[in-house]
Amino acid sequence: MTDARTRLESPRRRNRNTAARAVGVVSMATVASVLAGCGVTDTLDEFTLGYAVDVPVTTYNANTIDGAYSAAPSVFGRVLTGLSYIGPDGSPIMDRDFGTISPVPGEADSYEINLNESAVFSDGNAVTCDDLVFAWAAGSGRFTAPDPDSGEPRQLFDTATDWGYADIDRIDCEPGTKRAQLQFREGRSFTDWESLFSATTVMPSHVAGREANVPDVVAAVNEGDIDALSRLADFWNTGWTLTPGDLDLDLFPSSGPYKIDSFTDEGGLLLVKNDSWWGDPPRTPRIVVWPGMDTRDIVARGEAQVIDVGAGSVAGLDLAGYTEHQVESLNTEQLVFNNTGVFDDVEARRAFTACVPRLRVADDVVSDYFADDSPRRGVASSRTTQPGSSGYSFIAGPAQENYLQPDIEAASRFTESADMRVRIGYLGSDKRREETVSFIARACKDAGIVVQNVSSRDFDPRRALANDDVDIVLGGIGGVQGPGGLASEGTNLVTLHSRNGLNIGAFSNGRIDGLVAELAVISNADARLERFAEAEAILWNEVPTVPLFVQPRLTAHSGAVVGVVPNNSRAGAGWNMDKWVRD
Repeated sequence: MTDARTRLESPRRRNRNTAARAVGVVSMATVASVLAGCGVTDTLDEFTLGYAVDVPVTTYNANTIDGAYSAAPSVFGRVLTGLSYIGPDGSPIMDRDFGTISPVPGEADSYEINLNESAVFSDGNAVTCDDLVFAWAAGSGRFTAPDPDSGEPRQLFDTATDWGYADIDRIDCEPGTKRAQLQFREGRSFTDWESLFSATTVMPSHVAGREANVPDVVAAVNEGDIDALSRLADFWNTGWTLTPGDLDLDLFPSSGPYKIDSFTDEGGLLLVKNDSWWGDPPRTPRIVVWPGMDTRDIVARGEAQVIDVGAGSVAGLDLAGYTEHQVESLNTEQLVFNNTGVFDDVEARRAFTACVPRLRVADDVVSDYFADDSPRRGVASSRTTQPGSSGYSFIAGPAQENYLQPDIEAASRFTESADMRVRIGYLGSDKRREETVSFIARACKDAGIVVQNVSSRDFDPRRALANDDVDIVLGGIGGVQGPGGLASEGTNLVTLHSRNGLNIGAFSNGRIDGLVAELAVISNADARLERFAEAEAILWNEVPTVPLFVQPRLTAHSGAVVGVVPNNSRAGAGWNMDKWVRD
C-alpha cells in the first residue's frame, strides 16, 4: 500500500478570484540564504527547506495546554512519532513504523500494543511500553494533589485533554519491553481507540524519569506514588519548554525521521535528519521551521518554501512562484467567552451574541476563500459539526435561523447589567480576524456596546482569559490560533467539558459533561446524532461560545518543492514533512 504521506492530492478548489501561481524555481542564492540564516556552515549538498507556520512553538510537549495552543502539533509530528499520525482528512492513519494496536480477541475492552523492535530514540534509548504508560498517566486526569492555596484537588499534569485516556483502566507493561496490554474500564471502550498514542503524544519517559529522579516510571504510576508523580508532572508540564537560544539537546530526543538541532530567533527551529530513525529516511535532511514569525518578511527573504497560515490573515503576502491550496479546515472560527468575567451571566452572553452579525461576517470576511458550491461556505451554526457534514442540519437545529442578523433591541439588554466595553483578543497581526472584530464592533455600536480589539503579537488565549485581559477570544475550537481540528467531532465537544484543559472560558454544564462521556463510547450513528443535537441545543441556550464560520487555511509551496500535501487538521502542512523534497 502506498504511504499516505507520499500521495499528492489534487489541489482543493481555489478562491474564485485567485488562480494558482506560476511555478518558480528556488535559486541557489536563495538556498544559500536559507542555510546562512540557520547558521549552517555545511555546503549545499545537504539541502534545507524552510517551513513557516503562523503560531509560535513554545514547547516540545504538544500535550500540555500550552503545547496545544502552540505550533507543536504541526511541527513535531515527524519528530515524535506514535501508533498513528493524522492524515490529510484529519483521521488517524496507523503507523507500523512505530508499532501496532489491535483488539484482543475474546477479551472485552482489551487491546494489545506491540512496539516496533527497532524503535529507538535518537539518544540510543529504546522506545518501550514505559513511554505508553507515562503518556497515559499524563493524559488520564486521575492523578491529583491538594492545591497549596485552596487545598482543593488539582490535576498534577497540565494536560490539554483526557479524551480517551480517562477511559483507560490500566496498561499492563513489563518495564523496558516492547509489548503492552491496554484495558479500558468496564463498558468504556473508547470509540476512537485508533487515535490513542498518536504522533506527538508519546514523550520520552526516560528523560522525565532521569530529570525527576524517578528511576521506575511504570512503578510510580502503578503504585500511585504521588510524590514521584508530582516530580514527573512538574517536568512533563514545563521541562520541555522551548526558548530560542541555547538548548540542552539531551532533553529533546526524537523518535521520528527528524530531530531538533537548534532554535534561535535568527535561524528558526532547525530540524535535521535523525540517523537513529529505523524507517524510510527523510527526503530532505534539514527543515527550518519559522513558527509565529513575520511570514511576509520570511517569504520576502526567500527563507520559506512551505507556508501554512490562515487564509487572508497575512496582509501583503506575495506568493508569486508558489502553488497555493485553499484548505477548508476542520476548525470552526468562533468567539470564546470568559465565563468568569463580565460574561459569567448567561443573559449577558445572549445579549452580546444578539449583536454579532454572523451572516455578514461569513459572507463578507471569508466567503471568497471557498468555492461557490462548497457546502462549508457560509455561516456555521454548530460548534461540533461543520456544514455539509452528515446530520449537520439536524444537529444545528433552530440555530440555523437564529442569531444570524443583529437584533439591536435584544443586544441593548447587555448594557443593563454589564460594562459597555467588550475586549476581543487574538494573536496578531491577522488581517482576517481584524476584519471580523471590525464587523462586530460596528454592529454592536448600534446597541451601545463598545468593542475593543486587544490583539497582540504575544497573545496567549489561556492566560489572557485567566488574567482578565480580554472578555472574548477569537479563534478556532478552544480558542486555538493556528491549525486545529480533527475528523472526530467528539474532540470538538470535549473542549467544553468542565475538566478539559482547552475549556479556557471556564464553562461548566453537567449535562454537557455527561454527553461527552457518552459520545466517547457510542458508535451508533443515530445515537451520536441525537447526543450532538442535544449538546448543541444546550450550548445555544448557554452560549459559552459563538460559532462563526469554517476556518479557511492556506497551504503554499514553492514550485521547486514537491511532496507537500495540505492537511485540514491540527497536524497542519507539517504532517508529512519527511516527504518534502526539491524537484
